[in-house]
Amino acid sequence: MPALEVYHEILPDSYLLILAENAELPEEVALAKLLRQAARSGKSYIWIDCSHIHQLSQQALTLLLRYYQRLRRRHMPLVLCHLDEGLQQLFRKLPDTTRPPIVPTLLDADAYCHAHA
Repeated sequence: MPALEVYHEILPDSYLLILAENAELPEEVALAKLLRQAARSGKSYIWIDCSHIHQLSQQALTLLLRYYQRLRRRHMPLVLCHLDEGLQQLFRKLPDTTRPPIVPTLLDADAYCHAHA
């Protein structure tokens, strides 16, 4: 399975992480670092764009779920968007209370966050 490369953009109200496949980077290191930065950014929301990936390792999934729970306790939404069908299926297998919200697009992520603020 290819490793995961993580890009980020700091937007006015949110912190956007863009996941992409990369055969050379240890995914949990890059993902953990940027999730930590996003959590400390002072932004109200974290959006994760999954449009460039088709699978997640167990380590990356566990890390995302752990940060989702941690941020949820701080009332800081973490929202996933642009998931392909395979990733949606993976997240749908998880209990509702343990998985982040999944929306189709970044505009939907923005609408979701403002509706649940």
